[in-house]
Amino acid sequence: MKTQNPIKHLVIVTISLVAAQVAFAQGVGNLGSLPTQFTTPAPPNGWTVMNSNGPIPVVLDPNGPVWGKNFGGSNPDGSFTYAAGSQPLPVQELLQVDPTSPPWTDWHEVALDPGWSWANPFVLVNFSVPAGLTITGVGTSSLSFFFSSPVAPGSTIDIRKDLVWNGALGTSFTGVLPIHEYPTGVPEPTSIGLLCIGGLCALRRR
Repeated sequence: MKTQNPIKHLVIVTISLVAAQVAFAQGVGNLGSLPTQFTTPAPPNGWTVMNSNGPIPVVLDPNGPVWGKNFGGSNPDGSFTYAAGSQPLPVQELLQVDPTSPPWTDWHEVALDPGWSWANPFVLVNFSVPAGLTITGVGTSSLSFFFSSPVAPGSTIDIRKDLVWNGALGTSFTGVLPIHEYPTGVPEPTSIGLLCIGGLCALRRR
């Protein structure tokens, strides 16, 4: 009985380390090739995030940064004006899991101004609705898509949602809206393998 507690503790620590690896396996590896400035003529046009010839390839890098984007408009200073209570601003993003990228398990989007929230999210993977998709954060500034099966390299992801500013009626927002986005994936197999080997060695010593 006395040997069970250390073993349980070791198992818990190992699971925690694996979970931490999963949590930190996020970011982009090709930030230098990704566009960061997007403009709309005027609300309610919204923004389209894609290349002139199709989807934007994004590489998942477990140690990479987030993809920072600025949504602006046609005001002389590059900002846009949006009155509270106006119809939502549509955002479409046509992305590709880069062929050199590890598979994606999640996709996350954060509006850095907490006065904005996401609404009406919809996603297609290779032009079909993915089975088992889970979406969280609707009505908040942080939106996440969780895929039940990892999205393979080379896949096209079409993400559509709306942005809503939650200011008081009679007021308006004028500015540039910064957005942070990043994919998440499973950790490197070697990382999990090393953790498991370490756990087995410790158990053997016990």
